[in-house]
Amino acid sequence: MKKIFALTAALLLCLAANAQTEGGWDNWEKTSCYSKISFRMKYVGKHGSQHHWQVQLRNDYAGLVSFNYNITDKIQEHTITTHRKTLYGSKLSDVIDVYTKEEDIYLIVDKLSLSPYPEDFVDCDDSKG
Repeated sequence: MKKIFALTAALLLCLAANAQTEGGWDNWEKTSCYSKISFRMKYVGKHGSQHHWQVQLRNDYAGLVSFNYNITDKIQEHTITTHRKTLYGSKLSDVIDVYTKEEDIYLIVDKLSLSPYPEDFVDCDDSKG
């Protein structure tokens, strides 16, 4: 009986530690166009009339890439931000803070290049379709 209790307690501690490690982040998702570029989002909360989000990007290519990322509302009616990001192979971006009027946001990645320059763009590999 003591062994079952100890195993149950150990399992619960592992689950609690995992939840704290993730810190409210959504699971990693592949972008709709490039299977080796992933992102995750975290809703921080509402501050006044704006919603605070955090976004992180991950490069699963072996080498350096650069790409545009566009954060928009779910219906893609209002663009919130568009930036170009350069990431080394197998690396994560710093956390990006985003403030929106909308509660739901969507991330689009395009114009990926296997260099730090916006040239010789890689065709979309339709990772989700």
